[in-house]
Amino acid sequence: GGVGKTTLAKLVYNDMRVKGHFDLRLWVCVSDDFDIKRLTGAIVESIEGGPCNITNLDPLQRRLQEKLSGRRYLLVLDDVWNEYHEKWDRLKDVLRCGAKGSKVVVTTRSQKVALIMATLPLHLMVGLSEDDSWSLFEQRAFANRRMEKNHELFQIGKAIVKKCGGLPLAIKALGSLMQFKSSESEWLSVRDSKIWDLPDDGSTILPVLRLRYDNLPPHLRQCFAYCCIFLKDSWMEKDKLIELWMANGFIPSKGETTLHDTGHEIFNDLVWRSFLQDVEENFYGKTVCKMHDLMH
Repeated sequence: GGVGKTTLAKLVYNDMRVKGHFDLRLWVCVSDDFDIKRLTGAIVESIEGGPCNITNLDPLQRRLQEKLSGRRYLLVLDDVWNEYHEKWDRLKDVLRCGAKGSKVVVTTRSQKVALIMATLPLHLMVGLSEDDSWSLFEQRAFANRRMEKNHELFQIGKAIVKKCGGLPLAIKALGSLMQFKSSESEWLSVRDSKIWDLPDDGSTILPVLRLRYDNLPPHLRQCFAYCCIFLKDSWMEKDKLIELWMANGFIPSKGETTLHDTGHEIFNDLVWRSFLQDVEENFYGKTVCKMHDLMH
């Protein structure tokens, strides 16, 4: 994870040419729960722009077929883990009623899943080049520094970036972490951390996420950890989240600044550090966000 599959899919999804080509654009986060009823309901809600009160699968499928019939649509199924042909076939049967030219895009970390669901050649994502990796890291880590005065940090940073394996999420995460570290010893501490020696699960991203979490100020760590009460891939409403932080005593007092204003600062800080993402307005005009699934 962290190579940028969802980010690339969003760029395509939001492209003006794509918007003009399809009658409907639908986005559903699937994750590890490929439940046909839940997914069908989520697609219907995406079309109607609000909650769907139908609870039984058959009428749900009929509603979806009515909504898709004769319309050219783009459906993105994000983060799919289902490896069972039968489940995909059941959903695919309902989706056939769209107009000619309708498309379903699937993002997944599993090549087996991709092969099961694909009818076109796969687009395999690769990591960033060394130069692009450094450029992305530099934008964050050196945002407020003059490079010529930080030659030592420059060299240490190069070594840190190599540990990220070209993964944009890891690079952005470490870049935002290093922005708040000014001394050479702090940078060396990250470069030489024993977290990099954790058992290899085939992913570079997990040691990076652990490093970032361990380096959060206590109040930010507490507020972020509380977000785990929400279901994986679920939307969190910003104002409600801040109220919950306040109710649990997680927000520290700051002079004349109100707790609510401090809560907004904490929220924005967690977004900048890439702990919270996908910040947007929902159907009701409320600001919502998600945790990256790897951080849940």
